[in-house]
Amino acid sequence: MKPNQPVKNKQQKPGKKRPRKGPWIFLAATGLLYLLTALFNSGKAQEAGERFIHLVLEIAPLLLVVFVLMTLINLFLKTEILLKYMGKDSGIKGWIISILTGILSIGAIYMWFPILKTLMDKGVKPGLIAVFLYNRGIKLNWLPLMMLYFGMKYVIVLTLVTVLVSVLQGIILDFFLKPGKDAVSA
Repeated sequence: MKPNQPVKNKQQKPGKKRPRKGPWIFLAATGLLYLLTALFNSGKAQEAGERFIHLVLEIAPLLLVVFVLMTLINLFLKTEILLKYMGKDSGIKGWIISILTGILSIGAIYMWFPILKTLMDKGVKPGLIAVFLYNRGIKLNWLPLMMLYFGMKYVIVLTLVTVLVSVLQGIILDFFLKPGKDAVSA
């Protein structure tokens, strides 16, 4: 190396995202396992393939709904409004919105992940996402049945503890993670 030649920095340039290798490694490993299974037990491999196709056909319509929702969020939900109600200065409004939307949300949890990731990328506090996820455990339609088996006092205490602990968990996450930065790094 020449004495006056600048040293090349191998670190990532600002504004550029590093390609994520993890999902591709997982996909390759899964494919390899299917191949190994096919070599040793073709019947099991065929059964696994049929289950995979059934699962894809079951999930595809739900993914379409998720993509439509994500597109609508990106088109119509302005970042300023989102940050006002769920950003770092949202205050108690953000906590209440996260608790209520978590309780009222429906559908499979994994379908919410891409939507929540989009919201987090727009600046929603990581703690509010955690509160939403935590409060999905409270299902209004199951409360009467729970009261039948466990009694009203138990259900009320359990529900209140779930809400309070979700907020505590959210506060802890916000302490350790910064919105849009640390929270979504892979």
